[in-house]
Amino acid sequence: MFESILSIFQPIGALNPTRKAFFVERYNNWESDTIPAFHYGTHYSTAAFALHWLIRLEPFTTYYLNLHEEKLNATNRIFHSIPLSWQNCQRDSSDVQELIPELFSLPEVLTNCNDYTFRRTEDGNEVDDVILPKWAPTSEDFIRINRAVNR
Repeated sequence: MFESILSIFQPIGALNPTRKAFFVERYNNWESDTIPAFHYGTHYSTAAFALHWLIRLEPFTTYYLNLHEEKLNATNRIFHSIPLSWQNCQRDSSDVQELIPELFSLPEVLTNCNDYTFRRTEDGNEVDDVILPKWAPTSEDFIRINRAVNR
């Protein structure tokens, strides 16, 4: 029974068969005498990644700025879209950020409740509240549905 429960909880690198195959192949074909084989080239859970998700909510905005020498990251790299984040973690082998509990419990992380100015992306879109998937009309709906689907 324990194995069947584990089979539904896939690591971030195994969200789809292509992505899983990439990481398994990298591990299995690693050729280095000095660096041990690895699946991911970065950690999947760090303070910086947590702050990435929490950037709209104080005191995390301040912590984020302190971590980055009082500067915002490139605007395109600021968390601003659930659909884009999902797309990136499906195809980008360098994106292995795990979701944080707040994305299942705290709708405020998806709204710019402190009216912080994040500038515009390279394609001219203003970064403000997080863009939600079409199935979630509000941040409260996103949290409720995300929590229910991932029980």
